[in-house]
Amino acid sequence: MAEKEYIFGVADITIGSGAEVIKFDGKDLLQAEGGSISLAPTYTEFTFEDFGETIVERRLSGWEGSVTVVAGEEDVRLMNLALASTVASGEGITDAKIGTKLEGKQVRIHPRHLDASNTTMDWVLFNCASIGGFERDYAQEQGSFTIELTMMPKKGFDASKDGNFFQRGGDIADPETASYKLPEVELEDDSEDTE
Repeated sequence: MAEKEYIFGVADITIGSGAEVIKFDGKDLLQAEGGSISLAPTYTEFTFEDFGETIVERRLSGWEGSVTVVAGEEDVRLMNLALASTVASGEGITDAKIGTKLEGKQVRIHPRHLDASNTTMDWVLFNCASIGGFERDYAQEQGSFTIELTMMPKKGFDASKDGNFFQRGGDIADPETASYKLPEVELEDDSEDTE
């Protein structure tokens, strides 16, 4: 019998890639509260007069989803992530011009108690961006602010195929090709401390 995997602990939440990657991993950035993921299918409902208000059939018509993380730190990268429709301005940010296209980023959620090579419980949402606002309290207490990223279809989506929004576990789909094979994502190994 296979060993049971109980749900426990915080997850590393990695947003984007390359030089602009944002990692809530307990090292680069800290979470004031645990993160969360929410996914829900949407359906078109078929009704017929013969059956009154009874829904005879439902067909998948889309997906809604979001990832929420509560940041325990504040910097320009996080402000840009939380507000999304902003541009660099000196060492800060300012609102982007009206009509600016919203650009999303891939989000990977990896349970921290698992080895980095074990992706069986990873979630990858292929394209997410904030469509909400920013709210932060100023008081004599620990500060934090919530970043909610809303899921959108991936870049290069194909509605006639699977894999346009997310995948959990296994060989995570390549969001650009939906080939269901993602190049290895290397999470930094903290076992070697080089100073």
